[in-house]
Amino acid sequence: MPKLSDTMEEGKILTWRKQVGETITAGEVIAEVETDKADMELEAAESGVLVKIEVAAGASATVGAVIALLDGAGGAEKPAPSAKKSAAAKSTASPADADDERVAPDAGDDQPAVRAKAASPAQSKVAPAARVETPSDGVKASAAARALADERGVDLARLTGSGPAGRIVSADVEAASAAKPPRDGRTLRAPQGAPAVSERHELSRMRQSIARRMSEAFRDIPHFSVTAEIDMSEAVRLKAALEKSETFDVPVTYTHLVLKATARALTRHARLNASYRDGAIEVHAEVNLGMAVSVDDGLIVPVLRRADERPLGDLAAEARRLVALTKQGRFASEDLSGGTFTVSNMGMLDIDSFTAVINPPQAAILAVGTIKPRAVVRNGAVVAAHTMFVTVSCDHRIIDGVMAGRFLEELKTLLENPIGLVVS
Repeated sequence: MPKLSDTMEEGKILTWRKQVGETITAGEVIAEVETDKADMELEAAESGVLVKIEVAAGASATVGAVIALLDGAGGAEKPAPSAKKSAAAKSTASPADADDERVAPDAGDDQPAVRAKAASPAQSKVAPAARVETPSDGVKASAAARALADERGVDLARLTGSGPAGRIVSADVEAASAAKPPRDGRTLRAPQGAPAVSERHELSRMRQSIARRMSEAFRDIPHFSVTAEIDMSEAVRLKAALEKSETFDVPVTYTHLVLKATARALTRHARLNASYRDGAIEVHAEVNLGMAVSVDDGLIVPVLRRADERPLGDLAAEARRLVALTKQGRFASEDLSGGTFTVSNMGMLDIDSFTAVINPPQAAILAVGTIKPRAVVRNGAVVAAHTMFVTVSCDHRIIDGVMAGRFLEELKTLLENPIGLVVS
């Protein structure tokens, strides 16, 4: 079982595409695996004959466990240790059951499929999963969406799907039935004295991962935060000038300017580009910026590698590529691992400021609010200026308040004088 993300501890075999005795060619898809981030198709790293399946469809195995045996010579089966399975591996689910689980709500059914390159000793590869079900009625819909539509009395044929390849997902059914109670009039009853519950939604794997990691972060990391207001007036003018002059192949956004400034500030205040491990502080040699990207059921954080070394145009192009792949659910595992600092930007919303939770084992995370015209004092006079609030959340085991303050001062200087971000 390959490790497909920084946080992956085990994977669930959703279905085997190949059976015992079949010949496999290197690069051919042999199984579909569910991880804490998304579903991934597993490709064979070598050619040979599949001689034994150690982990059945519907069961789980820890990272590094043996899930199947491949005989490259096409000979007899070779003995090998059984896979170390998690409790879920003891499941007696049949292949049909596994197919049902593959599209159940708690399996992250409505999430985009993900393509990744497995970071395992065998250098396994994974490719995008289609996961589009089109039965005899001609309507492309997930099993979870069909079950919900049946419960709510929603006609799937009247819906437009928002999932991959136009597939109807649970969210589409939810939206169509938002104003309708269950067709049998049922209301879920809560214990006496508690409010009635209209619905109950089991957490997807992604949501479970977020819940676990954020709980651990708040429990184990002593958070503190520092906020600064940055005058973005020059950045507003620079962005407009870059768009008009078409200086770069792709449009540069405020997010790209913030990423570039953050990366440069981290090179000058390296303690924020660090991690706490085993009672020691590890300062990272590279600035790999994580970008929190919202998806249907949570957040995915693709990593912009060596952000400090990239010219602004290259950084903007790579950031756009990563965000697009994340929205499509198509990226490599290295795009999700190795982050040293995270930027969470809600500037597209009318949010002045917020405080983000640190993504462990990183030392800090930057929360970025929207740019607004606000009243500021210049030379003793009140004038209008475009300003933006940023808040850095820090791990107090690594960073002190003065360190965080100096980092924000550096970031403020860079963004208030943004021409330096373009020329170097």
